[in-house]
Amino acid sequence: MALFVSDEPLSKRQRSLNWGALLVLSLGGIMWGLQFAKQRATITSGYAAQYDYAIVFFVAIGLLVLTVPLLIYWRTRWIGFGLAASSVLSILAFGIATRILLRENRVAWQHPPERVSISADSNSSAVIYFKNNVSDRQVEAFRTSVLMEPAVPRHHGLDFPSFVSKYFRLTPDQTNGHKAIALSFSNDAPIDEEKAYLSRIGADSRVETVSVNAPKDSTRSDSTQP
Repeated sequence: MALFVSDEPLSKRQRSLNWGALLVLSLGGIMWGLQFAKQRATITSGYAAQYDYAIVFFVAIGLLVLTVPLLIYWRTRWIGFGLAASSVLSILAFGIATRILLRENRVAWQHPPERVSISADSNSSAVIYFKNNVSDRQVEAFRTSVLMEPAVPRHHGLDFPSFVSKYFRLTPDQTNGHKAIALSFSNDAPIDEEKAYLSRIGADSRVETVSVNAPKDSTRSDSTQP
């Protein structure tokens, strides 16, 4: 069996498969590059977004390495050509899409979460911003597992701590596209308990940042970002 070259002229079916593999893999590389650029645009940290350049580069290098054994055997040679084209085109698509998104000012790290006022001046409040990959189901699980606690002796089941006077979900248009929860604390909330509560919230892996507003007549710090 020939390894480098076919013993006979390629059939029409084989030629179609060769060109089909090249076309499909090339388009796949373009689509992956565009999708990755779109995903990168949702990252709110410019520092973290820089790592995506390295990810695209190493994925492309991995595809090029994978093409080497495929280029040897004549039946898989065009698959190798397709992977090589895919690696190059994915980088180009990612770079072009990223440049366009930056030019159109459509990347999240250029629009940091804005502070949302949710309570009167007499009460302190907190806005909890979640990471972009956190789903609505995870936000709901966060509410019950982190924000709430056993309500005994008040009643059975779960409830918010007694010093939490308000809770509500914020819509994305209020928080620049972010999933977020707003809390309001009563004016007589124990400072130590409130700080411990906020520390527990900020330590959760689903939380990106916590913005805290203190009443004007309080000595509490204006904001914190765990």
